[in-house]
Amino acid sequence: MSGTRAFLVRRLIALLVVTALAVIALLAAYFGVSRNSAAVTDRSTPAILQVAAAIDALDASYDEAKRSISSPTAEFEGLSEEYHNKLSTAKQSLAQVSKSTIGGESARGSLRTTAALVTSYGDTIEQAYASRDNPTLKNAYMRYADSILRHADSGILDRLKAVQKRQFSVLDDQTSFGWLLSFAWWLLVPGLFLTLAALLVHTQRFLRRRFRRLVSPWLAAATALLVALLPLAVFTYQTQDRLESARTSLTRSTIGRTGGPTAREVARTMRSAQWQAGAVGWIPVGGAVLAALILVGLQPRIDEYRFQPR
Repeated sequence: MSGTRAFLVRRLIALLVVTALAVIALLAAYFGVSRNSAAVTDRSTPAILQVAAAIDALDASYDEAKRSISSPTAEFEGLSEEYHNKLSTAKQSLAQVSKSTIGGESARGSLRTTAALVTSYGDTIEQAYASRDNPTLKNAYMRYADSILRHADSGILDRLKAVQKRQFSVLDDQTSFGWLLSFAWWLLVPGLFLTLAALLVHTQRFLRRRFRRLVSPWLAAATALLVALLPLAVFTYQTQDRLESARTSLTRSTIGRTGGPTAREVARTMRSAQWQAGAVGWIPVGGAVLAALILVGLQPRIDEYRFQPR
């Protein structure tokens, strides 16, 4: 094998290997950012909002029950509709979130226990209402209901706040760039693509000198295709910015009372990220086209030199 042909074979192998590494790195880096856009919208947002709604509803229900039982018209009106609405809201929220919580199996187990405690809490309030004419018994039931609701660590509210803390931890993982993605986007991907571009430019200069061809259209097209990295980098920046905005919306202290508006705000924020996440499927396609252009650009020159005098 002549020296020129051996060089071209080695260069073809080097270009294909670097192309494969660059495409794999880009695919992993882009997927690492875009993969959570749907999860934040479809899973994390409703789960977090439902737990927050349950916390707010239950916290307010006790004061409403206390006011209702102490009302002069309690005998005729019973426990207020406001109290029943808040308790119903909490039960419905817990029933929904237990199916889709993002806190894992431990969170689901805690929510099942909490749901049982909510039922016990409601029964105790009913007992307090039934004992409204006996202040001692009524107050004992109310203290017990308060303990079920607010006892440190084992109370309903603290259990729900512990679940919420785990949810926020998952949300933080879903919306944070992290050191691995930072390494991929700031060092690995640019380094591999710049290496590939340098190899392509050097190869075209070599072909121009050795084969007297002004330009190789296939290798020129392969070099131009590397520009596709720029919109993907822009998409990544935009997606990450939207993820961080969604995290800010979901960690506000008022989300328990503004669940609907918050959910719509997150949906609007993440809407564009959904189609940008779909661009991940074009990365392996672009990699295959890039490899094909390199192969078509170099293989004829390798074959042509086979018949050249040494």
